[in-house]
Amino acid sequence: MFTKTFTIERHIEELRAELRGTMDVEEARTIKAELDAMLLAAGDLNRESEMMA
Repeated sequence: MFTKTFTIERHIEELRAELRGTMDVEEARTIKAELDAMLLAAGDLNRESEMMA
């Protein structure tokens, strides 16, 4: 579980960095959509971890 969570968290940080660096509106929308999906996935994993503890 740690590896999966770490990988998602790392991906979130990379997406945030890309979003800060983009000047293209369409690219920003695409990155934001992927970022939102990853944030939801991270939240789901956190809830799953809490239930197993």
